[in-house]
Amino acid sequence: MHPEQLASLIAFHRKEAGLSQSELADHAGVSRYVVQDLEAGTGRTTWGKLQAVLGVLNLRLEPDGPLVENWRRSLNSDDHE
Repeated sequence: MHPEQLASLIAFHRKEAGLSQSELADHAGVSRYVVQDLEAGTGRTTWGKLQAVLGVLNLRLEPDGPLVENWRRSLNSDDHE
């Protein structure tokens, strides 16, 4: 996912939830500037803050790519060793 796509996704879900940037920030325990930066696609935040914002919006990032299934199988095989 490109930063612009993530920015659009966050802004869309926030607006659909009827939240202002400040309200989303309050619910996520981050500053309004974090939400503002995420929606601008600047990415100047930490993983924890991104997860907090996504959690409030009931979103999660999922791995996607040509090797993801191989990676998942390797995780499962590591559990059984």
